[in-house]
Amino acid sequence: MISMDAASLVPALAGGAAIGSFLSVVAARLPPLMLESAHGQPSVSKLITTLSWPSSHCGSCKTPLSWRDNVPLLSYLMLKGRCRHCQAAYGAGYLLLELSCVAAAGLCVYLYGWTAQAWLCFSLLAVLLTLTAIDIREMLLPDILVFPLLPMGILFQILYGEGAMNAALGAMAAFLVLWAIDALYRLARHQNGLGGGDVKLAGALGAWLGLSQVPFFLIAAFASGTIIMSWSLLRTRARSDTPLPFGPFLALSGAAFVLFPQLTAILRELLAL
Repeated sequence: MISMDAASLVPALAGGAAIGSFLSVVAARLPPLMLESAHGQPSVSKLITTLSWPSSHCGSCKTPLSWRDNVPLLSYLMLKGRCRHCQAAYGAGYLLLELSCVAAAGLCVYLYGWTAQAWLCFSLLAVLLTLTAIDIREMLLPDILVFPLLPMGILFQILYGEGAMNAALGAMAAFLVLWAIDALYRLARHQNGLGGGDVKLAGALGAWLGLSQVPFFLIAAFASGTIIMSWSLLRTRARSDTPLPFGPFLALSGAAFVLFPQLTAILRELLAL
């Protein structure tokens, strides 16, 4: 961990806010684009066009936002989360994603300084935050966001871990474990237990973690998912077969073990009790 003074974190926080603002656009526009594209795979040109045009606008009255209404975090707070023209509420999702990216950027620079490791880890967190936002809203984990995490994880292991082979073994182990769980669930219940995106995301995160951390990463993801899902079902009195997103729990567990590998030792001791 690198000691950082508050002033040196300011550029990271500002950059996190700007990136979070862009990712909120990605989270809002990518799912409809995927659903209307053949096999859920939009072309690169269509993707770029959709994310860049039309310019930021109110989803209710379609009025384009001026620069003063499009400043990350500040505009939302000044307008109290409502359109200046029609007063329609934007929803808290935009603010939460921007704030989360600010926190992620600050945490990565605090932990690793202004280094390539900080940038790699922030990139991971930014993608995971976007996937979480999309999965909660749409029960969807787009391949176009999940797949880049695999080569990034291999690079992370080469630079800061135990090499490309460890990354490959971690990816295969995590992927196969979730694939097997889903296959067994389908045999027993005749319905999917996990989405294909969950299996792919687990594999991509396995590359970041390496083989030795995969068991603990998956245990933590399933444990947190079981607790939160049980609480949610009790609170809403929903049926036990109501589909709930698992991607956020994989994202949370994966991010925690990448940033704080010492969690593996802590979990190992707890499991030994």
